[in-house]
Amino acid sequence: MIGLLLGSMLSMGCAGPMAHYAGVERSLLAGQGAQAIEIIEDAKDEYGSKSRLLYLMDHGMVLHLAGEYTKSNAVLEEAHLLIEDLYTKRIRDEVASLLVNESRQPYEGAPYEHVMVNVIKGLNYALLQQWNDALVEARRIDHRLNVLSDKEEGNNTYQEDPFARYLVGLLYDIAGDINNAYVGYRKAEQIYKENVGWTRVVVPDVLKRDLIRTANRLGLQGEAKQYQGKYPEVASQRSVNPDQNLAQIVVVTYHGKGPEKEDLFIDVPVSLDALALVALTKHGFRGSSRRTRGGEALLYGIHGRIARIALPRFTLNERSQSLDAIQVRGTTTSLTTQSQRMYDIHAVAEKSLADGYDSLVLRAVARTAIKMATAEGIALGARAAVGKKHRDLIGPLVGGIARVFALATEEADIRSWRTLPGEIQLARIWIEPGEYSVAINSRDMQGKGPESISSARLQLKAGETQFLLQPNGR
Repeated sequence: MIGLLLGSMLSMGCAGPMAHYAGVERSLLAGQGAQAIEIIEDAKDEYGSKSRLLYLMDHGMVLHLAGEYTKSNAVLEEAHLLIEDLYTKRIRDEVASLLVNESRQPYEGAPYEHVMVNVIKGLNYALLQQWNDALVEARRIDHRLNVLSDKEEGNNTYQEDPFARYLVGLLYDIAGDINNAYVGYRKAEQIYKENVGWTRVVVPDVLKRDLIRTANRLGLQGEAKQYQGKYPEVASQRSVNPDQNLAQIVVVTYHGKGPEKEDLFIDVPVSLDALALVALTKHGFRGSSRRTRGGEALLYGIHGRIARIALPRFTLNERSQSLDAIQVRGTTTSLTTQSQRMYDIHAVAEKSLADGYDSLVLRAVARTAIKMATAEGIALGARAAVGKKHRDLIGPLVGGIARVFALATEEADIRSWRTLPGEIQLARIWIEPGEYSVAINSRDMQGKGPESISSARLQLKAGETQFLLQPNGR
């Protein structure tokens, strides 16, 4: 009976990470988008009501990767509306998370994930060539980032997003609103330059060219010359003249796996001094893994002198080491260009987690202190409730069970939008109207080892822009 009780308590809060992600990843790499969608939809109950936002984001992203852009936007619009609703937190969920673990709260998503909902929607509309709807998402991105910047003003936190700002400029540019496009490009340049330490992406050449081109189109010759002087590596290249009635291809490619979290378990002696030390050092103790968690909880619970604190951390994934060579061939034209790194989602996710880490640590320490104190109180209560003959047996037994429960239910919130890519790359290609074949090949950073990934045939009219998405370089 006691064994069953202990097993039941160990199972609480110890659920492993959702196993369906591996199947989704395999299906996407194999180009089986329909199967990936089915896996996500079958896992809906596994997410549960507390992770409804995460389900919507994963579902919408997999639909996007599978080329179901209209369906993706319908799902991501639900996510957008739910994000707005979740700004008002439920007190009972906060209390539950303090006493048990962070994952008992409804998943609200990180700020960068909120922005990415609108970024993916904007890309969906661009792929569908629904430019008015794409501009709605551009304005939503602009509004969300402006609100975040006002809220976090003066803090060294994630409050701007370089790729999101670039996409806003790009969408306005395609729509012919050159003034707003120029504003978007200037903001993107500023963010890339000021935050390269954590974004890990330098100002892309495509953005440098866009700044020079749009400044010239607005008649801002002085500013155009300033950018030419600042970026001589692109100033010598032939600039695009929109009056030539050229067509445009925008190629967006994804690389690598999305950010994934894991538990970091820190076991310390039971004392206020030890818990305070964790709050100060945060990373100063060896962390145990999820695999050993159950046995350790039982051992330490019986021993009665160990407290456990759970914190989230991102797993170490290999960064993308490739660029995409893009070959465009027509009846009289043939050219090759390559994509450029625009966005390191891992870097942004790590920055977002670091911004809130101090409060995570303090909540984890407080939660552990409350649960261990409660366990000690239960043990004392049990001793007082039984006769003198049994108190030396019942007190330690009940106290041990209570401590096992406290240890076993300590768990960090490791939910994150894992179906995002690790990195986004982009290329803009201006070309004469006509019919073309486009091949996208992935190469390493030295330009070696081309391997054909995908191809498409396009019929381009003068002034037309077509987006292509390569989602499988994961």
